[in-house]
Amino acid sequence: MDRLPKHITLKHLNAFVAVAQEASFTHAARRLFQTQSSVTGLIQQLEVALNTTLFNRTSRRVSLTPIGLEFLPRITRLLADFDGAISDVMRYGELKSGRVSVAAAPSAITDLIAPAAANFSQQHPAVRLYLRDDNSGRIQRQIVAGEIDFGLTSPWADVQGLDSQPLLEDQFGVLYRSDDKLIKPDANNTVSWSALNERKLVGVVDETGIMAVLQSRPDLPIEASAPFYEASSTTSQAALVQSGLAIALLPALAAQRVLMPGLSFSLLQAPTLVRTLCLMFHLEHDLTPAAAALVEEVRAYVKKAPLPPGCRAL
Repeated sequence: MDRLPKHITLKHLNAFVAVAQEASFTHAARRLFQTQSSVTGLIQQLEVALNTTLFNRTSRRVSLTPIGLEFLPRITRLLADFDGAISDVMRYGELKSGRVSVAAAPSAITDLIAPAAANFSQQHPAVRLYLRDDNSGRIQRQIVAGEIDFGLTSPWADVQGLDSQPLLEDQFGVLYRSDDKLIKPDANNTVSWSALNERKLVGVVDETGIMAVLQSRPDLPIEASAPFYEASSTTSQAALVQSGLAIALLPALAAQRVLMPGLSFSLLQAPTLVRTLCLMFHLEHDLTPAAAALVEEVRAYVKKAPLPPGCRAL
């Protein structure tokens, strides 16, 4: 393949299109806000670089040669594509286009991401959002694989390539039926661990941040880290609690999401148990402008959010 001619720039191509469309060096110069001699020089340089005559010149008119006629529509399309690409990138940087993908724990989606996303979309309505609720293990893998822009969840395991930034803490408590006569919270709506003795618990499956916290504390009753029943989600946990089959240990934010008539939630007394929700990013990938703006919106929302008892912004 022959090497492309050197020193052909956008100035040369814009001058070629302007002269071709205006059929006049004088009018093309006026359109380009340049002198006629400058436009003439650009066309001469282009013809030398291409080793081709693009224009027929007479004292009365300027017209395209056959190769010039063939060249014009292709260069017009090229310049339009270039302008479009530059415009798209500028719109992307100005948050007038783009897409942000976020994965988070279900409670974080409901109480943190969704309200922040609503505020974000009011300011940047052209940016599309994709929200996915998932467990901690899968969220961390999706971030490392580059499948999502960022995540909001509690750590599940040490994963290389992750940058975790704590955002919120929520304390664990017990979810139980409101008519449960064996659980009697005090005036501060807290209960002791002894109230859980000989009670069957329903937990969530592995790879969740909730189970990671429970299994990391050897000082807790064995039932906490090895519950009798397992559910695939906190919603399923709540359904089993509602049925009277078991009680559940949940962080305050997660419990708030699944509370329904007939269920109650009380924080646990010492030893206190806390889950930390973290914003998680790929360690080596910069956020897009849209993703960075959404992260800041999440941070701002958490600082003023009506958090339930047992939760605090970090």
